[in-house]
Amino acid sequence: MKNKSRYFLAELLGSCFLVMIIVGSGLMAENLTDDIAVMLIANTIATGAGLFVLITVFADVSGAHFNPFVSIAMTITGKLKKKLLPFYIIAQLVGCLIGVGLANFFFEHEIYELSTKSRDGIYILTSEVIATLGLIVIIFGSMKSGKIAVAASVGLYITAGYWFTSSTSFANPAVAIARTFTDSFTGINYLNTPYYILAELIGMLIAVFIVKKLFLEKN
Repeated sequence: MKNKSRYFLAELLGSCFLVMIIVGSGLMAENLTDDIAVMLIANTIATGAGLFVLITVFADVSGAHFNPFVSIAMTITGKLKKKLLPFYIIAQLVGCLIGVGLANFFFEHEIYELSTKSRDGIYILTSEVIATLGLIVIIFGSMKSGKIAVAASVGLYITAGYWFTSSTSFANPAVAIARTFTDSFTGINYLNTPYYILAELIGMLIAVFIVKKLFLEKN
């Protein structure tokens, strides 16, 4: 039970700070400029830097997943015990929801507000499949090189993902759910959220197949 509480707290705190960074930096950018490109640059830099720090800090405690589909992929491949999966997913969802509420409050928004930002279309959803697939493959591919390699790889990949995917690379269902509750630059309309999560699920399943072939099969 002691270890479970440590894992839960680490995943909750990491997920909370991740969403605070994503949403808070977007809100700050909105306050400072009307230029969408500059907003995205600010949001990208903050998110990439935040991921590097959070993964480095929490990797030795819980593995620093902060993402239900990463935890599910770890469970499928035997890297995470099945009995721990519910603790991880609950912590991630709760952490992300706390994070979005705090970020909204910081910038004088309603603590929870539904987003009106539409993110729909087959092109966007396909890019979210690829974004999630790439994230999980990169995590598994860099794990043997240590937590700093994982932190740098994930931070840099998501930094790039903001720009090469039309979905801006959410790649995380807990983050997608949380971003439904901010009516800001980083938000997502609640009607689009289920499709994002479905796309992420498809990306995760394809990624697990690739990971098994590339990194887990014995020669």
